[in-house]
Amino acid sequence: MKRLLFKYKNSYVSHDNLSFYFSLKRYRPVKGRQSRFHLYLIAVLGCGLVIYTLGSNRPLLPDLTPGEKAVPAAQPTRVRVALSDWTENLEVKNAISHYNKTNPDQIEIVPMNLATDAYDDTLNMLITSGQGPDVFSVDNAWLATYVNKGYLANLSAELDAGWLLRFPVWARAYASGPLFKGGIYFMPSSIDTVRLIYNKQLFRTAGLDPEQPPHTFAALEQAALQISRAGAPVNKYGFALPAGDSRASLQAGLELSNTYSGYYLYDYRSGRYDLSVYAPWLQMVREMKQQGSLYPGETLLKLSSALRQFADGNIGMMYVTSKDYVRLQEYMPKDDWGVALPPAADLSRRGAGALMMVPHAPLVVNSAAQSREAAVKVWRFFQSQEFLGMLYQQALALPVTDGIMDQPGASRGLRHFREFYPTAAESVYPLSPQIMDQYDPNTVSMEPRYSGDRPRMQLYLRIIAGDIPLDQGLGSESERLNQMLDIAATGYSFRREEYIYPQFDPRSPLLGESLQSRSGSGRE
Repeated sequence: MKRLLFKYKNSYVSHDNLSFYFSLKRYRPVKGRQSRFHLYLIAVLGCGLVIYTLGSNRPLLPDLTPGEKAVPAAQPTRVRVALSDWTENLEVKNAISHYNKTNPDQIEIVPMNLATDAYDDTLNMLITSGQGPDVFSVDNAWLATYVNKGYLANLSAELDAGWLLRFPVWARAYASGPLFKGGIYFMPSSIDTVRLIYNKQLFRTAGLDPEQPPHTFAALEQAALQISRAGAPVNKYGFALPAGDSRASLQAGLELSNTYSGYYLYDYRSGRYDLSVYAPWLQMVREMKQQGSLYPGETLLKLSSALRQFADGNIGMMYVTSKDYVRLQEYMPKDDWGVALPPAADLSRRGAGALMMVPHAPLVVNSAAQSREAAVKVWRFFQSQEFLGMLYQQALALPVTDGIMDQPGASRGLRHFREFYPTAAESVYPLSPQIMDQYDPNTVSMEPRYSGDRPRMQLYLRIIAGDIPLDQGLGSESERLNQMLDIAATGYSFRREEYIYPQFDPRSPLLGESLQSRSGSGRE
């Protein structure tokens, strides 16, 4: 075998000492150009192998251990989740990320970003088209409809008695009511409350007692007028109605707050709708608008804008719910402000009914979830003490489980948040009917059908704007809603007797029995 020799300064050297080659300043291979090409090729291949090894973090030589094969990493089970609130909160994102990294079941939570102001509409369309999320929050009003249509998974078999005892008695009764066909499809783990917030500095400037918020509609209207007149030179307004988010303003400020006066659009005793009870409140707001004490542009005013204006000291009073608290705090109100129960129609009506508090949109599992087992585990994670405790510490929710709100020091730094805690004057109410037809692909109609809350919200705005007579508008909408009930009663899934409570007491809304419950127990 021939050895490749190099001539360097009249001496010949062997290729055995490779390091010597690289120290040569000049060399001349005996074999000429062919040998030089071979050296270049070896050097390039060697460098390429080193670079590949460093870049891919792989060994220079493959593992040739006999009988062993590389096992690909298991793909996680993805669970799509839609939340009507909290999705963009950093702490919620962190909690989801931590769960994805640490859960032993190889489950990955994939949040779906549904716009808050169109959440219900978008969710309904996704569910009815078979494209819905695996776990999602659903408005209380739609729960019975979703159960009747088979959209929700019955979780009774997965929930043991000990786990259910974490929830208060009313929550367990609410979730297992006759509307839900003997199953458990959700558990209300937190609630929303409604309050009137007011700027104490604007009260002082207007000559009002900052420790005496208005208790009646008349006092609210008068206070708004005084604040607006005192602040006219610098554009201060007595009251704001962010009707650009109708659910945030009209449902909370009008429909929820009026239950404290004993007024609600649905009469549980008769099982009929009667919106005429809202005439005093709507008349009050119309007069505020005419007097110039209502923040202008209410039809387009978004809740976030109204909260910012309140924080900047430009709005005297407005209705908010407990879930709005954290956003208001982010805007850092510059003036001292107070929290009060909503005013009543008059002093004689104050406390005529329990102020309605609403279970926060409960989480449910889609009956068509790709992996029911994984979906239920994710559902339980969102109901865990750790997750609910985090929501409470961030002032994102008022949990009703595990005594979270009773833990000493848990609400440190939340300041006004304790004033949103439920009181003895508040209660959850039985569900009222909600007819879903325009979202059902099996419904055939030559004309557009209307159901849900939107037509009612639009009517309220037209009345406030003066576009339609108050009594006429409320009467026509009551008639339309009752016609929908009559039509629904001809179907197989809606039973009117499930929503009628003959002995209903608005001061104790959950104590009465429905006609369906009485019939089921053999009583008439």
